[in-house]
Amino acid sequence: MDNSLAKLLACIEPKIANIGDARVEVKSLNEVLKTISEIVELGKNSYLEILDYYDQDFIIRSLKLCQNSDNLISKYKSTKYLLENQNEDIGELPQFKEATKFMQDLINYLSDLCLSIKNEYQEKSSNLQELELFNKYYLVLKTDSIFVTDADEFILFLEKLNLTLDDRLNILIHVNRCNIKNYSQSLEPSDLFTNEINIPEIKKLLDDNIHLIDDNLILTDYNDNIIVNGKVDRDVIFENKKYLINKIARLFRTFEYDNIAKYYNDYKTLVDYDNEFDKQELHMSLDNIPKLVFLERNNKSLVREYIETCNPVYQGPIFKNLIDLEQKEDYVLPDYCYNGTYLYIKKEFIVKTVYTYLDNGSILILGILDKRMNLRGFLYKNGDLIDDILRNKERIKMSNEERNLLLKDLTIDDLVMSIDLNTLDVKMEEKNAR
Repeated sequence: MDNSLAKLLACIEPKIANIGDARVEVKSLNEVLKTISEIVELGKNSYLEILDYYDQDFIIRSLKLCQNSDNLISKYKSTKYLLENQNEDIGELPQFKEATKFMQDLINYLSDLCLSIKNEYQEKSSNLQELELFNKYYLVLKTDSIFVTDADEFILFLEKLNLTLDDRLNILIHVNRCNIKNYSQSLEPSDLFTNEINIPEIKKLLDDNIHLIDDNLILTDYNDNIIVNGKVDRDVIFENKKYLINKIARLFRTFEYDNIAKYYNDYKTLVDYDNEFDKQELHMSLDNIPKLVFLERNNKSLVREYIETCNPVYQGPIFKNLIDLEQKEDYVLPDYCYNGTYLYIKKEFIVKTVYTYLDNGSILILGILDKRMNLRGFLYKNGDLIDDILRNKERIKMSNEERNLLLKDLTIDDLVMSIDLNTLDVKMEEKNAR
């Protein structure tokens, strides 16, 4: 048997030698594919949306893939200048028509490039999935205590390798003996993992919440919508957590570990939401520390960076968002979980505010989403700065200095009358249909 296992490990080693590079390449391709797909989608609406896209460097890098890249880049820059500054007098000029044709050619080029990148991503992603399978069982089979939980997956893994029938049979017999040994060392598989859930974690969860377990509780399908009459209802959250604890407890008793995963993950999400609502409740009661603090770069908040360069018509909406957040009195659901931190987006206007809650109840204002920037683009652009401050929250400047610099003595009444209605984020049917 030892020889069969040695052959298997020797067969896998060269295959997974560069798995780290493959992971990086697939991740990079995925990011590139998301960006170029977004640009192509914008181009279906209007070439002006491509000219206004926040990551112009990406478009330039795409043109560098062409043979006559220098000429094309120069042409794109001159076209961008002409079309962004067009007026009624140049509409019929040959240069204008040539520029619009160039943009259509560019859209076609980007569409073809997008398809090529998509095909490459799918191929390399599929290859990486196979490498991950090899890597998973390479690590499992190198341990002193082998245990395999998914028999079908393990057989698929063996079929992908160039092993003799005898070697495969020897390995299956050995793995089966190891599994039996693992089970026989304990009355229950308390140190084992299912596909998604750590069983000791489940036991601790049930022990910590034994006061909620009720064998007489009738478990029907529960409503996971915690919004009641337009507002978050924390009583509904409690009832849903009670339902989930009892559902998990009954599955655990009957050893249906694989079926626990969905309910356990739903429960963890509700716990996370409860923690967020605790922070929000604390925010509503603050009076001795700043309600708003800001992510800064070079002693200037990202909000102020944006305000100093944006169209003045967007300043009023940004100020109103900040005042609304400072005075908010209702719970809101988070929009996105970023590296374990829940982020929120204030969405009333086409320029949106990104923020998160700190443990002390203060709101950390991360920055502004420009009218054509989504959260993914914002995080891509500012990810290093955000990661650094979230890891080192003690460095956040807990003062009203930046808040007062931005808002001064402004009130909602001051802003409402001056806000351009065109800055409201209204989802028009015509725009959606297009």
